[in-house]
Amino acid sequence: MSLKALKTQWRRHPRLARLLMASGVSLVTAAGFWLCDTGKMRRLLERLSYGDRKSEEESSRRQAEYIYIKYHIYRESMRQLQQKQEDDKKWISVIVNPIGKWWKAAKHSVAWRLLNIAQMGNQSERLKAVQQLICMDHLKDWDFRHLAQICDARTAVSLARSGADTRWFMPVHRRGCIKNPKLLLSELHTMLSQLRPLSCVDHFFAKYFPEQQHQHQHQHQHQQQQQQLQLQQQGSSEETPQEQTIVLSTVDMDLLREIISFLHHISKDHLVSANIIKEGGLVHLMELKKIFNEDNETLSTLCKVLANMSVVPTAVEHFFATGWIGVLAEWQQCPDLRLQVISAKVMANLDRDDPNQCIYPPNVYPLHPRIRTGRKPKADIIFVHGLMGGVFVTWRQRHRKPTELNIYGKNAFYTSQSKDLYVAAEQWRQQAAQESSTNCEATDFPSDNPETPMEDQAPANVVKASSTRHHKIGRDGTMEFVKKLRGSELDADWEVVHPDIPLNASEHCAGTFSVSGNEWLNQDTSEEYTNCWPMEWLPDDYPDARIIGIDYTSALTEWSANFTKYCPCERGQGKFEVRASTLLERIVASDVGNDRPIVWIGHSMGGLLTKLILIKSTDSEDPKVQQLAKNTRGIVFLGTPHRGSPIAKWKQHMQMILSPSIEVKEMEENAPKLLEMHRRFMDCLHKFLHRVKVVSVAEGSPTMLTSFKFPLRIVTEESSKIDFGDYYLLNDDHLGLSKPIYRQSFLYQRLLHVIEEAVKERDRDGEEEA
Repeated sequence: MSLKALKTQWRRHPRLARLLMASGVSLVTAAGFWLCDTGKMRRLLERLSYGDRKSEEESSRRQAEYIYIKYHIYRESMRQLQQKQEDDKKWISVIVNPIGKWWKAAKHSVAWRLLNIAQMGNQSERLKAVQQLICMDHLKDWDFRHLAQICDARTAVSLARSGADTRWFMPVHRRGCIKNPKLLLSELHTMLSQLRPLSCVDHFFAKYFPEQQHQHQHQHQHQQQQQQLQLQQQGSSEETPQEQTIVLSTVDMDLLREIISFLHHISKDHLVSANIIKEGGLVHLMELKKIFNEDNETLSTLCKVLANMSVVPTAVEHFFATGWIGVLAEWQQCPDLRLQVISAKVMANLDRDDPNQCIYPPNVYPLHPRIRTGRKPKADIIFVHGLMGGVFVTWRQRHRKPTELNIYGKNAFYTSQSKDLYVAAEQWRQQAAQESSTNCEATDFPSDNPETPMEDQAPANVVKASSTRHHKIGRDGTMEFVKKLRGSELDADWEVVHPDIPLNASEHCAGTFSVSGNEWLNQDTSEEYTNCWPMEWLPDDYPDARIIGIDYTSALTEWSANFTKYCPCERGQGKFEVRASTLLERIVASDVGNDRPIVWIGHSMGGLLTKLILIKSTDSEDPKVQQLAKNTRGIVFLGTPHRGSPIAKWKQHMQMILSPSIEVKEMEENAPKLLEMHRRFMDCLHKFLHRVKVVSVAEGSPTMLTSFKFPLRIVTEESSKIDFGDYYLLNDDHLGLSKPIYRQSFLYQRLLHVIEEAVKERDRDGEEEA
């Protein structure tokens, strides 16, 4: 039958057509109900078939089971349930609850999708996804834990370097437990013995494990098995709760510290670091972190071991698997600046996804930026400390009280046996705050005693710029003037002279010696104090600059040369030639001066090392090494003994008592090698570095020696002056030349001027090339 005939029959019998249509609709409806009730029917049949069996099981129970709930808990639970049921009946809940459920599902979906992009996308997509993930602060704790479990090593490092919440990272394995220190010592001994044959390890074992020096490897293992059996027999457990007090002898604690310092020494070789990682060294270091969790000085040395290991290309997965990523992320937010910088160095070495990524080898520390940034640095500012200095020792803010030099002082940035000058600086910060508050209370208003001259209460560094005549000011006017100064309400008619204005300067020197009154910030009573002003002050003035601190070990006498005790190979590292070559190699590895200007700041012996590094750079045939000298635009010498120091004469008069170190012997006045190095540097300045801005600063006050209680001029004015660039003589001692009193000081402002000129010189070079 054709379609046309079917339509004809449909019009001829309309009642039959409507009946068929109604029957079809009823059939479809019945089928829908049947499909809906299929589950109910199935459950009903199951209930009928297994009803007899369940009744038998229930009847076999002789005693009912109860759950004991305290009445007040039950009452509170019922009250909350009733309150929830009443809230659900309200009309606002009918609208809000679906929206809340939708929002929860949406935010979870967004976080999971962003994490998937951060793991699977290309580099540009990964960087954007990580930036979005760190902004998601509305997630719950269980959301962070779930995401942390599915996060990979590369993404975890990216999140840590971007300042993400620490909940993004998995907690440390057995966080609340500490391994038995005796067992840990045994495992560390086994790990170190695996590094043999190595002369450093043999020397360390001969000094700290003399009874085991000539034993074979299988004898070590047998002895460790016996120790473990003894521990088990004594009832000592392998893991001890962290809340439980662990009594460990001072000898064992000192031995653990020595092992950490020795690991810092041998891990500078990336092959040794790779073997330590292979032998499970990161797990042992985590146990050491738990033991010394409250000792920031030991933790800083431990973190330097991690920094040396982070140079190994395959170390990222091992750091992630052992839980170190989360610990390093916490240390990056620690108040201790040492842990901040060293942990930032570790994360920078592990972050292979950073478009501006560079490797920081030993002795090189990134002071700024310490997190991932999307901008490429416009300049490199290098700080090199001097004799007995350190990154967090030399570049502190000046303390109001005079500083003293301990002739037997030790390097506070190397071993745990040295006096922690960083902690002392923190105490100075607290004392300064207390003194400032006391002084504010004592001098809140000028004295009412008419015999007290009111003019003496005004700051001595404020002068009137527009007036050439001295006017007499009455007592009331002076009181108003002093209040005005304390309120920092000076206008542009006033000039405030810097507190450390030079005593003398070269004839054609540049720089500002005062600041306008409307720009002056009265910081005499400020509680601000920093242990590293290059890290905390310079980023505010030049945020696009990369600030690097060079750290090395040095000593004034052989008695305090603790860095030579671990291995005889360290004894020759004090020579200028050897040290400069090592630092040059590691600075070049940090990609310093890659198409950007360099500014060097060297204090004391650090200036001599800077000169020798630049000389070696000009003599090198490697283009990557030559770029150090080629892109150098500024050098600041702070108390640098270009022609030697009289302190080296001690080797003639007191050699039997003091035993001067190699560094001191090489800085003897008018030493032939020192004069030859200065001659070569001056030739480089005139031939290759003639566009470099050079600033030399000399000390105008003697330095007090605490051991003999007499002042000594460490570097004379003649030795610190060179016939190139600007020269200034400040009223500071040798230690104060690297410590500005506050931001609006001549020393800091002159340094800013050098950096500004270097950046402008680079911009002019770019315009000429274009």
